[in-house]
Order: sequence, then structure tokens, then C-alpha cells
Amino acid sequence: MLVSPSPAFVASRRRLFDALAAASGFVPEQPVPMRRPGKSSVKSVAAPTPNAIPTPAAAVRWLQKATFGYTRADYDALNALAGGDDNARWQTWVTQQTAPAGIADAACDARITAAAFTTLGKTVQQLWTDHHSQTTNYYLRMLPIAEVECLAGIRAVYSKRQLQEVMAEFWHDHFSTFAWDYDGGPTFVQYDRDVIRPNIFGNFRTMLEAVGKSVMMLYFLDNASNTNSGPNENYARELFELHTLGAENYYGVIYQNAVPNDASNAALPAGYCDDDVYESARCFTGWTLKDGHYPYTTAADNTGEYIYRSGEHDAGIKNVLRVHMVYNQPPEKDGKDVMNALAAHPGTARFIARKLCRRLIMDDPSQALVDSIAQLFQSTWQAPDQLAQVTRTILLSNEFKSTWGAKMKRPLNAYYSALRGLGVDYTPKPDNSAVYTPNEELTYRLQLAGQRAFYWPAPNGYPDRISAWASSGSLGMTWRMLSRLTEVHQNDAYNGAQPLIADVLGITTANVATKTASNIIGYWFDRLLGPGFRPEPSFSKIVAFLQQNALPAEVLTLDDNWHGGATPDLKNHYNQQRLRAAVGLILLSPEFLRR
Repeated sequence: MLVSPSPAFVASRRRLFDALAAASGFVPEQPVPMRRPGKSSVKSVAAPTPNAIPTPAAAVRWLQKATFGYTRADYDALNALAGGDDNARWQTWVTQQTAPAGIADAACDARITAAAFTTLGKTVQQLWTDHHSQTTNYYLRMLPIAEVECLAGIRAVYSKRQLQEVMAEFWHDHFSTFAWDYDGGPTFVQYDRDVIRPNIFGNFRTMLEAVGKSVMMLYFLDNASNTNSGPNENYARELFELHTLGAENYYGVIYQNAVPNDASNAALPAGYCDDDVYESARCFTGWTLKDGHYPYTTAADNTGEYIYRSGEHDAGIKNVLRVHMVYNQPPEKDGKDVMNALAAHPGTARFIARKLCRRLIMDDPSQALVDSIAQLFQSTWQAPDQLAQVTRTILLSNEFKSTWGAKMKRPLNAYYSALRGLGVDYTPKPDNSAVYTPNEELTYRLQLAGQRAFYWPAPNGYPDRISAWASSGSLGMTWRMLSRLTEVHQNDAYNGAQPLIADVLGITTANVATKTASNIIGYWFDRLLGPGFRPEPSFSKIVAFLQQNALPAEVLTLDDNWHGGATPDLKNHYNQQRLRAAVGLILLSPEFLRR
């Protein structure tokens, strides 16, 4: 039996939403009123200055930015590391996390095994045969991407290799594909497992080529159909604009010899022009896959694997970024020459260094830090651990350590962070219309908030600035998703007899001895925001919401005698409901959403 919240309960929670919104440092877009001629424009709402933002302990701040959300277990594990102070322990943590193979992750691995996924270990040829060939069963065709989506969620919430998961998301955004693409989705397992993840702390040049040869990217940016008789520049364009030099180094429609010299190396062009893109497209002709297209129609030519077809390659003379390529070079050499030039270019180093610092520190990192990281990126461009060195240096920088609240959790980060903090016991499964799972609702809510995993349709990846996620629409949908997490049931969201994925009542009962409103909310603030962290006005307002008409020292009755009890107690039932709502409100607080 479900009992609807009382009007007073709904009204009190709505007032608290408004109060928390007013206290937030992330100011939603304000509606622009109609103005009479001559009147001033709408008043702007100033965000709090950095000095006004409550700040948790250093270890909490660093974990919030380098993981998918602080947990007390991670905090205790960090403090248990060898070292005389926070800085020494943090250096040990970063060193361990950038070598994830050395971190035991048995519990997460066991959860993945228990989920009994069926596609994650398949070769490209098996994925092609079992799933890409399916044209009538859409569920089976797209099962590989559905399982990777679930796998990513399990790892983000439960893995001890947190930095690896954070950086996996970054590189998926950098080499962004729409994973539910009809042709690419059936083989997305290969893209995540064999292309992105092995190179997260490896070498950028190695990852660049793996991406270019992947089934997913060959389809998504059309290089599979790039031939000498019908060149397609889509992949070449994004290779320059998004994957390496960035649009910031684009000089437009000018001759190649008109591009100025790079400030750090006069032998190199400062950037690229359209002719570089056109010439590069010619370099990648023949980089395709065995998809059975005419005249390659045998079974051996229809396996989904990458292949270089010399007959479809333009073997003519080319010039890209002042690299001259002679006629009829060896197989793949034209394309590899382009990738070498791009991976070693100082413009690529600056572009990627800025993106990394933006993700891990702030929207507009200092130029001094960007230049320092770019120099390291370029000087190590051939090192097998290039990206480990770069990531480690950013996380150990003073700018990373001293900056707080300059980023906000994007919807997916907020979702994973909430699941981690709530201590849920929940393994997502692929959606199947025949069987309801909570994943069906939660992925839908992520989609409404604007950031379902691997679901961005454009090749530029999900936006990574506060302004993209702090609008009233996106923030409102994120709040609705987070507030719902304490109410979702394990198997059937419409049957109250099923357990909730977040056992707020059980956790509270087990961990709070004297259950006053202040003690209960204090415990959840410690658990979700950091030990001893009591930011105002959030703390006082949420305590008051839970307390309602009780006295400050009054112990709240939370006994679960509503379902199946001999003497149902309506007060107890509403206390439990209010408790779940109060914990949900902590998830909506500006302090929870800050990074």
C-alpha cells in the first residue's frame, strides 16, 4: 500500500527546494521579462564569491574531483596511506591510481561477474556475427552497448580504481561517438574495452591510431567509406578540430604556406587550414573495415574487422602540416605520418592540456599551468606512460589542490556520486521491455537531465563548463533525478513491498544511536559531504525539515511497522518518508554538487 505525502509535507519540501536554490553557487538561468523601451535590462544574480563558499577538508575536496564522488571508505583509505601529511598521502594515492592494474578490485569484479553479461568478452568478429547481423531484433543488436553502459555504471560506483573510471569518461568524451549508432552500437564493446581503456594512462599517439582503426569511429565519422574514388573528409576534419589541434588552431580557408609559424618551433605551422584537412582525408583513404561491401562480398570480407585496402587508397603526393609525402608510400604510412605530426605538435599539446585541466580543476585554468602541462605532454609524446605522467602532474599541482567549487558535477557525475554516497547495493541490467528494472527509469532520468552515458549525438563530447549544466532546465532535471534516488525500488518501482536501492532507513538505524533530527542529518552530511562538514544554510534548513514539529532533543520514531506490522503507525511512516526526502535534499545541496 502506498500513502501519498501530505500537502504540508509537499509544501515544506518545496520551500526547502527554493531555499537551497537561493543558497546555491550555481545560479540557474533567469527568465527575461518583457521590457519597455528605455528600461534597463534584467538584473543579474551574482554567484557567491569563492571566499563565501564553505570548504570541506583537503582530502575530501581532492577525492571529489579525482573520483566519481567522495565516500567515507575512500577517505579512510586515503588517510591510512603512508605519509606524514595530506600532501604526502595524496601523492601516494595518485601514484597508485595512475597504475590501476596494481589495485585489487575483487568486489567490483565479483559484481560484474554476477551480472552475467554475455557480450563483454566477445571478439569483434563475434560481435559482428552475433549482433551487427541482427536486423529484426533491436534488443539483441544493441545489447553490446547496453551492457557497456551498465558496466560503466558498476565500475563508476563500485570500483576502487576510481581515477581510471574518471579518465575513461574523459577520453570517451574527447573521442566522442554516439554509442547507440545503429551500425556502431553492436561493436561498442571493442571501442571501450580495446581502444579507450587500455590507453587511459598510456600513450596518446597509440590511442589516436587505435581510435582511427576502431569499428565505432570508422562508422561514426564515415572513414569506412573514404575511398580514392569517393573521398570523405568527415573523419579528417574531426581528427584536426576535435581530437588533436582543436578549433583554436584553425586558420580557415587559406593556403598552407600562409599559415604562420608556431611560436615555439618555427619549422612547424602554428595550426591547420582547410587544405590540411583535404590532404589528410586523402591520406586515410583505404582505412576501412570488412563489412561485405561490393566488391568484397565473401564471408572472409564480412567480419567487422579493420582492414587497409590499397586499391581504395589515394597513393598520390600529399602535404599535411608541412610534412611532404611522396608517391605510393608503404601501406598506412600516409595516415600514420599525419598522426605522428599531430601527436607531436605543440598545438595538440596545448589543446589537450587545457581540456584535461578544465575537467580536473576549473573551466578556465591558468595559462601557466596549461603551458606547463602542455610542455610535459609534448616532451613525452613517445613515452609509453605519457598520459599517466600528465594526469599525475595535474593532480599534484598546487592549482588542483587549492581550487574548490570552480566546477560542478555534471548529471552523470552527480548520479554516480549519489549512488556511491548512499551506499546502494544495485547492479544495473540492460533494459528489456519484458522485465522492469530500475535502470529503465534511471537512464531515462539521466537522459532528461542531458547526460546519459555514451549518448551525446555529436562528435564533440558532452560539454564541460558549468554554464552548460547550470541552466534551470538541466539543473532542475538533475535535482529531480537525485531526489528520486532515495525512493526507487530494487525490482518494481510501483510495489512498495520491494526493497529500495538506497536503504536510508536501515543505514540510519544502524549508525545513529540517538536519533534526533540534528544527529541524523549530521550523520548523512558526514557520509555525503565529508566528516564534520556543516555548511550553512543547508545544514540548518534540512535539520528543520526533518524535525518539523518535534523538539530539538526529541528522538524521532523510525520503527518500520507500517508494512506488515500489527499496529501501523502513521507518524512513523511519515517520519521514514521525511527521512528519505531529507537525505534526498542533501543530494540537491550546492555543497554536494560542487567539485
